[in-house]
Amino acid sequence: MSFIKLDDEIEGEKFFVLSEDDVATNGIGGSVELPTGRYGTEIHLFKDEEEAGEYARDYWKDFIDDDHESAVEMLGASTLIAWALGRSAGPGTSKVRSLEEWLDLYLDRPDEHFELGPFEIEAIGENLVEILGFKPTIAYAMG
Repeated sequence: MSFIKLDDEIEGEKFFVLSEDDVATNGIGGSVELPTGRYGTEIHLFKDEEEAGEYARDYWKDFIDDDHESAVEMLGASTLIAWALGRSAGPGTSKVRSLEEWLDLYLDRPDEHFELGPFEIEAIGENLVEILGFKPTIAYAMG
């Protein structure tokens, strides 16, 4: 048995008891399954904010590479045309001049990808650190 303790600005400190079976690694970072609640059923764990940004950028890059039709629908034809003409456009809070610039926004703003967080990790069981292969300091959730 292990644990993770998060610092949540809304709910305060939250403590979760986990089994090692609840932990997964996913290339960049890792995740743990939680009981349902405010965080959904999974939180994503990262060494730092930079790693969370890389994860979010890679997620959207893979999405666009793997499903062109859904990507066009999500980004919008007007955005894609504006980018082709070198104009600022884009979904989200910032407007940029290309798909690459849009993907790079996630490097500095991983919170644009996740629904909840960031949450500081106050404490984590050493066995979870061994499974993950790193000691996470920050977590996000999809809700």
